Amino acid sequence: MDLAARVKNVPTQPGVYFFRDKNGTILYIGKAKNLRNRVRSYFQKNKYQSPKNISLIKRIAQVEWVVVASEVEALLTEANLIKKHRPKYNIDLKDDKSYPFIRITKEPFPQVLLTRQVVHDGSKYFGPFTDVNRLRYTLKVLHQVFQIRTCNYYLDDQVIEARKVALCLDYHIKKCGGPCEGLVSAEEYGAMVKRVIQFLHGDTRQTEAYLQVEMKRAAEEFRFEDAAYLRDQWLAVKRFKERQRKAVADFGDRDVFALSQEDDLGIIVVIRIRNGRIFSREKIALRNVTEEPGTIFDSVITRFYLDGDFIPEEITVQHDPASYAELSAWLREKRGKKVNLHRPRVGEKAREVRLAHQ
Repeated sequence: MDLAARVKNVPTQPGVYFFRDKNGTILYIGKAKNLRNRVRSYFQKNKYQSPKNISLIKRIAQVEWVVVASEVEALLTEANLIKKHRPKYNIDLKDDKSYPFIRITKEPFPQVLLTRQVVHDGSKYFGPFTDVNRLRYTLKVLHQVFQIRTCNYYLDDQVIEARKVALCLDYHIKKCGGPCEGLVSAEEYGAMVKRVIQFLHGDTRQTEAYLQVEMKRAAEEFRFEDAAYLRDQWLAVKRFKERQRKAVADFGDRDVFALSQEDDLGIIVVIRIRNGRIFSREKIALRNVTEEPGTIFDSVITRFYLDGDFIPEEITVQHDPASYAELSAWLREKRGKKVNLHRPRVGEKAREVRLAHQ
C-alpha cells in the first residue's frame, strides 16, 4: 500500500502516530485528537510548513498509529514513546534519560538514595533534579537529620529475627538507629520516613518541632550528648532553610516554568517553590526546538512529571500549553486532586515567571 492510500486509512479516533523512514527508523512521534486529520495535515500543500517539517516529510516512507481511549492517554503515551525512542525530529530534552531522582524504596525499612533508573515497584520518586550538586547537598542534609540506613540489605521481621545482618559503624556514630537488629521498630522507622517525605516536599516544620521536643527531653533527662546531637540536627535543618531564598508571602507549593529560545536551541527553567521558599531551580536543555511554545510546554511538562511522585497544587507557565485540557486532566489524575495549571498575567506570580525567564 502506498503512502497516500495508507494516510486515507488512518482512523479518526484519538491516538499516537509514528513516521518512519525507508529503513524503518522512527523519525517523529506525535499525538492527536483526530489521527486522520492530524496525519493528513502533513501531506497537504502548505507554504507555511517549517523547514523541519519540510525535511521530515521528504523522508517519510511509512505511517503507523496507535489508537487510545482518550486524549489524556494519547498525551501520556506520546511522552513515554518519545522518551523511549528519542526520534530525530521530536524535541530533545538533552540528557533527560539520566536526570537523577531521590528514591524511597518500598520496603518495611525503606532506603533513601539517589538513582537515575526509575523502577516501577511501588517506590516513591522525587525529582527529576538537573542540579546534581543541589541534589547531593539535599541528600547530605537528609542523612545528617534523619537516621536513615545506608546499607542495601532487604530488612523485614524474619531477617531481623534470624540475625542475618549485624550493626555497622553507622549505628555507633549515630547515623542509623539499628533496624537490622531490631533496635528501631518498623512503626518508628516509618514515622521517620514520613518526616523525610515532608522534608522533600519542602515542609520542615514537623521535623523542626520533633527535634526541639526530643532535644528538650534529652536535656531534662541529663542525656547531654544526645541533646547536643539533636541540636546539631536541628541546626542542619535551619541552615538548609536559610539556603532557600524567601520567594513570596503565601505558603503554597508551586512549580514555575519559563522558556528561553534561540534558533533550534532552548532552555526551560523550573523554579520549585515550597512553603513560600525557592526549594530548587532546574534547567532543562532542549535541542531540535522548532515547535510553537505551547507545544514545547506540552512536551516538557508531561515528561518532567512522568516519573516523579510529587506534583504541586499549582503550576504556573510562561505560555499556555497547546493541550491545556488534556494536560490538566492528566496532572489532576496523577496527583489525585486538582492542579491549578495557568499562565499568570499580573501580580507576584507573573513576576516569578519573568524571573524564571530572565
